[in-house]
Amino acid sequence: MQEKMKKAAEFLSSDFGRQFDDPQFRQQAMQIDAMLNDDKPGGDLTADGLYEFANRLFSRELQHGVGEQLPNGDTIVSKRLERAYESEDGMITLELSIQAEQPDGTVYEYQAPATKNRTAAETDEVLQLPAQAVRDRLRGASMLAQGLERAGGREAVLAQLQGAESGEEQQMPPMQGQGERMGLMGPGGVQ
Repeated sequence: MQEKMKKAAEFLSSDFGRQFDDPQFRQQAMQIDAMLNDDKPGGDLTADGLYEFANRLFSRELQHGVGEQLPNGDTIVSKRLERAYESEDGMITLELSIQAEQPDGTVYEYQAPATKNRTAAETDEVLQLPAQAVRDRLRGASMLAQGLERAGGREAVLAQLQGAESGEEQQMPPMQGQGERMGLMGPGGVQ
């Protein structure tokens, strides 16, 4: 149990975990999850808003390969998700906008599909994600956002986890409604 709490604290302390301090990010996680997984209306959500959220949600994966040298000697300086395409068989292909810098400092942009190994190598295959895996990731982010909101925020949960690691007893605010089933250490939460 101590190891799980340590991993949860590390996760919440990461750049990715800190995103959950942003109320807009938490709200978007819940809104997009409800729209894609529960067929609820998207409200004022735009395509740009959806991709902005996806770039934050998948930021760790998108950063893989940044700094990599391309076969022509140029260097990848950033990647952003631009489009997602779902095939009839339920697989999703992601199109990225990639910025690269030439040795003389000139920066340019090009589009390319995300690849399995997140490289620009010609032998790297195009990544195809099961749509359900993407929906599951969104559901997890939504559940984490809801759990953090009910528990008083990321800092309150982090303090609780760190206190438990050190053997201190701290009380978290009680979770209401579905909160008991969506706690951070329960199904679908940080494990």
